Amino acid sequence: MELPPPAPDGVIYLTTTQAAKLAGVACCTITSWRHKGYLKPLEGSPPRKPMYSFKAVCEAEFQAWQNAIRTSGNDKRVHRRRIQPGEAD
Repeated sequence: MELPPPAPDGVIYLTTTQAAKLAGVACCTITSWRHKGYLKPLEGSPPRKPMYSFKAVCEAEFQAWQNAIRTSGNDKRVHRRRIQPGEAD
């Protein structure tokens, strides 16, 4: 997935669908991360169309990955490729 261009303030803003495609998860997973507190929508974004910063999505994905390792006790069971800041397919 190609990242959208940065806004004039230098931040890359993503919709729920874009964030899900970037992280390689379903849209409901992004919503789940939001409810669990891993990911916060940007202030001022509409409740039914939340926007997220690229950095926040990377951090939420990392927190979810760490939680999966902590609960399973083994990082070998976590097979999904993690996204890295600055990475675009």
